[in-house]
Amino acid sequence: MKLFKLPLILCTILLLAILSACDADDRLHGKSDNWDVSLQRSTGSYSITYIGDEKRIKDFVFDLTGNNIEQQGKALEEQGVPFSMSGTATETEKTKDPITFKMSWNNQSEIVTFE
Repeated sequence: MKLFKLPLILCTILLLAILSACDADDRLHGKSDNWDVSLQRSTGSYSITYIGDEKRIKDFVFDLTGNNIEQQGKALEEQGVPFSMSGTATETEKTKDPITFKMSWNNQSEIVTFE
């Protein structure tokens, strides 16, 4: 029985390592002074999280741009902190070109670019 468990455990660990390596290569993560942004190219899933010091987020708008990609999103009204937004971008899996998130809020703006 012990001889059967060891190869099974090793195969499971190897499979998990391969799967996590494939997923890790696809998931991009970047930060600016006030924002934490992640993007998974294969699905287009993104999340934008405010990590700055302000207590309220007003007039939040973000522009997502890249080769053949142009989307915009915004938060309705004033938002409290913690503030986070997520969604799905189109066409991200088809390009290896840079994808840029530009966040604007409270008369400020910052950019996070994924190469």
